[in-house]
Order: sequence, then C-alpha cells, then structure tokens
Amino acid sequence: MKSVKQRILVVEDDVPILEAISIKLKEAGYEVEQAVDGQIGLEYLQHRGPFHLILLDLRMPKGDGFKFLEDKAKDSTVSDVSVIVFTNLSQLEYIDRALALGVKGYLIKAHHSIQGIVEEVKKCLQGEECAIDR
Repeated sequence: MKSVKQRILVVEDDVPILEAISIKLKEAGYEVEQAVDGQIGLEYLQHRGPFHLILLDLRMPKGDGFKFLEDKAKDSTVSDVSVIVFTNLSQLEYIDRALALGVKGYLIKAHHSIQGIVEEVKKCLQGEECAIDR
C-alpha cells in the first residue's frame, strides 16, 4: 500500500524564501502548495486541501497572516488545520495575538535556517510540541 505524503501549504510573499522552503520540504518528503499572499492561501486551503499543516508568514499584501488566521477560524471545514507562523515580527504582542488565534508554533525567521524551519515542521507533524520563539 502506498503511503500518502503529508501536505503542507506555505503562505509567503517573499518568493526566494517561498521557493527555498518549498524545495527543502519536498526534499524531506512532503507535498507542498505555495501561495504568495494570505488571500490566495485561504483559497488554496479551502479548495485544494486537505492540508496537514500551514506554514504562514504574517506580513504580506492582500490579506496578511492575521487576516488569514481570522478567516480560517471562521471556516469549520479548515479551522482545525495546524499553523506554524514564520515571520520577522518578534514583538510579544504579535506572538500573543497569533497564539490567541490558535497557531501551534511561532518561528522568528532570523532565529532559524531554512533547514531549521523544516526540522520544526517535522517535529510538529510528528506530534511533538511546536516551537514558540519568544
């Protein structure tokens, strides 16, 4: 019986970062969909799922990460999909707001290599506690 690859939606407007993370996730054995803003990300989540995890930037045009999280929470068909935020927003108010919106992990880009982010995704998908940078 063929095993099903875990699917990850990466929502990131910085295309070089989006590509680098997507390549590393694919090398790690995941199936990856890419969205360049929160609006497209939400459409993909609702119509191209199911996804096992979402890797989400917060600062993006056309629907930032917070709007994405708010809209996702309102849709019962996708509200339970786990989210790891990866962003440069390190202020406690942003971390607390994201956690209040249900994210499982919060990674500050400057603290992690691309491979480090992939390792955190693996841990989260294996049921381990997701990292929260503070």
